[in-house]
Amino acid sequence: MIKPHVSESGVAYPDDLALLKRIYDEVCEERGIVIGSPEASDLAIEAMKLFSAGIFDEGTIGRRLRGGVTEDGGFSPRRRSG
Repeated sequence: MIKPHVSESGVAYPDDLALLKRIYDEVCEERGIVIGSPEASDLAIEAMKLFSAGIFDEGTIGRRLRGGVTEDGGFSPRRRSG
């Protein structure tokens, strides 16, 4: 079985985007973030920032997004109200 390519260069290939999308969908569901909302947009931006910063591990990206905080303290999407 051929392992799908996962970038280590910061360039997002289709498999990388599928990984990021899967994590994004899971975190939105878990945190009650409505897809298409400003909070969801913030989450997607943060996922890409992590990837672009050289973080390629699914577990690490997921933990960072679930925690809602980056090393610089700049990320904290709000939960859906209601």
